[in-house]
Amino acid sequence: MDNKDNIKLNMRFTDINVIKYSQYDLIESFDKNNKTLVNFQSNFQFKVIPETESMACSVIVEIRIIETDELFSELKVQNIFEVKPLSKILNTKKENSYDIPNGLLNTIISLSISTVRGILSEKLKGTFIQNEVYPLIDPSKLIKNIN
Repeated sequence: MDNKDNIKLNMRFTDINVIKYSQYDLIESFDKNNKTLVNFQSNFQFKVIPETESMACSVIVEIRIIETDELFSELKVQNIFEVKPLSKILNTKKENSYDIPNGLLNTIISLSISTVRGILSEKLKGTFIQNEVYPLIDPSKLIKNIN
């Protein structure tokens, strides 16, 4: 078996897709001057695509008004990365199930979060929450929850 620590990876974005963006009218009133106006709820999904040596990371973000718990906006973005040689670093647990090295997951999550942060910044321009910034997320904490 190869020593996976010595494998040099070549990685690049191959696609960024905004799968869904929705912004909703709010029914309930609330104080728009609250310092903590919104809550960002995030979900991450991963898919290995062995035939193209690619991985997809879908990030789903819901933005809720804290005071009323109303959903203001939701976004789903799929980032696809080509990772070569992917087959040399993955361990197949069973069909369609893989062990992905934490370092690779960390990189993919970090890049995906940055991409979503930029997309949200553009989508929220002109709204009353345009100055809200998608928070910093520590990928290592997400990975700990995956394993």
